[in-house]
Amino acid sequence: MLLEEKYYRMEDFLKTIDVKATTFAPGNRNQTNKLKLMQNAQRSLCLMAWILALLGWFLLFTPLVHAQVWTKPQLQTTDFAAGQECYLFNVGAERFYTEGNAYGTQSSVGEEGLKCKFVKSGEVYKLTDFSIAKNSWRTTFVTTNGALYVDGENVTECWWKVVSNGNGTFKLMMTEPNKTYNQENYPGAMMGLDLFEDEYRTALAALLMDAEEPGSGLYLTDWAVATPRAYEQYLTDVATYKAAIQLKLLLDEAEEKGTDATDEQTIYDNAASTLAELQTAIGTLTAKILEDELSKATRENPLDLTDKFIINPRYENNDNSGWKGNVQPGIDANNNLQNAEFFNTNFDTYQDLINLPEGNYRVSLQGYYRAGLEGPALEAKQSGNEPLNAELYVTTNGKTSTSKIQSIFTGAPTENQNANGEINLGQWWVPNTMAAAAVYFDRGYYLGNSIEVNVTTGKLRIGIQKNTTIRRDWVMFDNWKLEYLGK
Repeated sequence: MLLEEKYYRMEDFLKTIDVKATTFAPGNRNQTNKLKLMQNAQRSLCLMAWILALLGWFLLFTPLVHAQVWTKPQLQTTDFAAGQECYLFNVGAERFYTEGNAYGTQSSVGEEGLKCKFVKSGEVYKLTDFSIAKNSWRTTFVTTNGALYVDGENVTECWWKVVSNGNGTFKLMMTEPNKTYNQENYPGAMMGLDLFEDEYRTALAALLMDAEEPGSGLYLTDWAVATPRAYEQYLTDVATYKAAIQLKLLLDEAEEKGTDATDEQTIYDNAASTLAELQTAIGTLTAKILEDELSKATRENPLDLTDKFIINPRYENNDNSGWKGNVQPGIDANNNLQNAEFFNTNFDTYQDLINLPEGNYRVSLQGYYRAGLEGPALEAKQSGNEPLNAELYVTTNGKTSTSKIQSIFTGAPTENQNANGEINLGQWWVPNTMAAAAVYFDRGYYLGNSIEVNVTTGKLRIGIQKNTTIRRDWVMFDNWKLEYLGK
């Protein structure tokens, strides 16, 4: 509790001490001395009590210097309404409705979403979305075994009931006029995320039923909507929060190493710090922590900075977090393969790195390009006219440099690797599935993709792209790496 106002000053506190002397005879010197001793003792005890009370008040109402000051942002949702642009949000997964996984257009959840609009017809709705991959408004539709895709045109299995939960969230349930995927054929079926046997799954399903849920909290079927303005604010808030968490990790590292981080700690302790301020603090503190190691780095003995600056370089959570682009890569979360692919499509996927120490860098990744189907790809290789349409690229200070992604045949083994999904083409054994590619990557194949760049502005975009498509061509990649080579 607060100290009462009359005790705010120590002298006022001490004035409240009232030691009665009526038991002492006046004029008795010994009794007078005893009285003084008792008064002094009581004053000392009261002084100690005052100090302890003040200390308790200070600890109670003064925040700890390094207390946690950042809280996870919450999306501001709004009431469901047809005909309005919105972003669809899976409440349980805390992610947005987007495209990705198979063909880059499978209905999925991600950190960023697609702009959506519900179109009403009677008592049912179509879910339309602006597909980034197709650069146009399309319709979400249901196909074989309840799989969902965002890029439908002139589709019929696309109608939903919107069933309110009464708390601002709702369910999306397949319904007539769908001829196959409706409530008569699949009672209780809802759209949602199935986490059974795979907590990292991001592909959505349309056939989730409460009666079949194999455990509690495995079917995430509650949805909400947010306005475009609330969505943009949420993305900013999340980016700021993540930067604060990143700074906190650096502060802990600095404390372990005895590195002065006074200024950066001040930024972290202020919950009103902006994203730009946090990013600047991350940059300065990183430079302090790495100062000695940076000075020793050379091309022959580079300093690996991958985990300092690249988000999700190895796709370990089977998602595309940290990466942006015009098409989401395919990721097989069902089998926990932790790699990514693009099949039969043009694409550009990239990440913008900031606060890089000035100097020379090497950017690399494991990966390969197959120029079409297996047979035509082999023929192109044997003819000496094999096209390599996928490129690794870096951009800094307005200048872009590129390097071709190596062929699936380059450096491939001549003996099988006992990998499920590998095939024999000519003299080579090569992967033919994402699972086989994961085995080949683990064994050190397809490491011949790298590019060097000089960074002077602290900013660097790293990416992989393809602008020409051969029918059923295939790009597989994983394990991005960023190495500092010195100045």
